[in-house]
Amino acid sequence: MAKEKISPEDMEHAKKRLGATEEQVRNLTDTQWRILKSAPLRHQYRMVAEVIQVTDCCTAEHKVGQKYIFAPGGFLLPEQCTVTNLCLWAMPPMLNFIYMVYDRLAEGMDPTPRGYDRAQCYDVGLGCGGYGRVVFKIYCEKLP
Repeated sequence: MAKEKISPEDMEHAKKRLGATEEQVRNLTDTQWRILKSAPLRHQYRMVAEVIQVTDCCTAEHKVGQKYIFAPGGFLLPEQCTVTNLCLWAMPPMLNFIYMVYDRLAEGMDPTPRGYDRAQCYDVGLGCGGYGRVVFKIYCEKLP
């Protein structure tokens, strides 16, 4: 969005949403505007990281079929997750998918990753000095 095209409504919305000054809002990039304007669409989805494979002994006790659930803004929704324990080794690889979902929704596209839809935790498994490796399938669900 070119800076000269910022409507008063967009200016007020961005200032309120970001807690920003008018000067800060005027300096937002086109990408930042694109993401802000896609917020209503983002709120219609959630991102799911579903356990599809567990190798060795996952100390977080993850099982095939369990899920991490995220709001497409990148916020973990622990009350909706079905994993036994939230694992810090599992979540960092999921961040890249949040960026992909953001971008696809900002372009008005289906947010579910296509082709590259797998992530794995940072644990390398028993044979490499870790404990257990977990693989996730990443997809989005439209909320009712």
